[in-house]
Amino acid sequence: MPLRRSVGTSLARPGGDLLPRLFGWTVLVSTLPLFAQTFYYLNELPPPYLLSKAWPIITLPLTLYAVTRMHLPAKHVYLVLFAYTIGFTPLISMVQLGNGFLDAITTTVKIWPFSFYFGLSAMLYWLAPPDERLRRACLALGIGTFVLMVVLWVTIPARWYTSDPSEGKLLLYEIERGYRIYMPLFFGFLGMFYLVRRFMRSPSIWPALGLVVAFILLLSIYKQRTSIAAAFLVCGFGALASMPRMPRRLMLGLGLLGLPVAVALLFWKLGADGGEAFGSSLSVRNTSFALATGFLGDDAWRWMLGVGATTRFGAVTLADIFGNNQFYIADLGWVGVVFEYGLLGAVLIAAVYGWGYFVTLRAATRTRTPFSQALSDYVLFMIVSSSVYSLVFTPGELGVIMAIAVYLDHSRDRRMPIPRGYVPRPSNS
Repeated sequence: MPLRRSVGTSLARPGGDLLPRLFGWTVLVSTLPLFAQTFYYLNELPPPYLLSKAWPIITLPLTLYAVTRMHLPAKHVYLVLFAYTIGFTPLISMVQLGNGFLDAITTTVKIWPFSFYFGLSAMLYWLAPPDERLRRACLALGIGTFVLMVVLWVTIPARWYTSDPSEGKLLLYEIERGYRIYMPLFFGFLGMFYLVRRFMRSPSIWPALGLVVAFILLLSIYKQRTSIAAAFLVCGFGALASMPRMPRRLMLGLGLLGLPVAVALLFWKLGADGGEAFGSSLSVRNTSFALATGFLGDDAWRWMLGVGATTRFGAVTLADIFGNNQFYIADLGWVGVVFEYGLLGAVLIAAVYGWGYFVTLRAATRTRTPFSQALSDYVLFMIVSSSVYSLVFTPGELGVIMAIAVYLDHSRDRRMPIPRGYVPRPSNS
């Protein structure tokens, strides 16, 4: 095993230009969706679904290599988070919810993709793809996501859609939103943030047109309101952050002046129709919120340490405990995180995501490329949408973003020329 080294070491590494270009493309395009949890909840597609569930175990050797042999930002925070969520929370669920040992361990499956930060970092280290190839692979997957969305929308018959999320989450029908395709859009949103940064860097018709088409598809086919609103805010932030100082201050001032008006209109709409504009999803979230906070009650230890979770296939389920099949912990945002992991676990998870944003922002500041800036924007997108969606259900997305950002940042260091007169210090080994 090679000596311990940084991910950005300038020493010769295995792979690199010796690997055929086709092989590198194939590995990237086939593994990045698995690292990003693209199929992690699509049980309608059994082969990729099962492969995605097994991916943390398959990539365990890469994870162990990165943990023991690579200097990665936030590594120790990740390890503390693993110790708490995998080693401690299952025991809490056995006490608070009556889980059996195997059921309690099974509830940690959604946490395993946090390890993808290490696994993908090790894979990129060994594969050593050029920065441009890595960028093009991510953007190609983003374009392919929207193309696939259109193909499914045009070809799939109406009878394939379901109104019961337990039967499938890809093709849904609701009274309020009608038919829609709820497909994973990690690469799609990343591509949109890249288009914003690319347009602000060098304005042209194609990035602007691509962004408009993407939002039209989201509004007409995807129809996931929180994600679309968060993407719109982050796109606005990306455009604002890329402006010169004086126009940026002017636009920021106008936005702050319009914010109270937007908030007032939102509350007026909620008060006028009782939230009917948001359909049944709002009432389901209200019910889940009341059940979760009521179960925590005034028990300080439950609020501090959480109560854990159950699985759909275990002897004990949350639906049985609450007597309600409409309890969805994944739709409660940070309240759901506190319910399962307590305030202590919520602080650890917030620290990981906060550190992730700092790492990606630093990489974007150093490299100053639209793609690295889009990576930072995606972490911000996850933080913004966490008001509704629990961050523990797609941790692989953060791992992919951080691994790519760190790799690109250190790749910049490897490309920097050696100063004239530089004399390397002798090694002690």
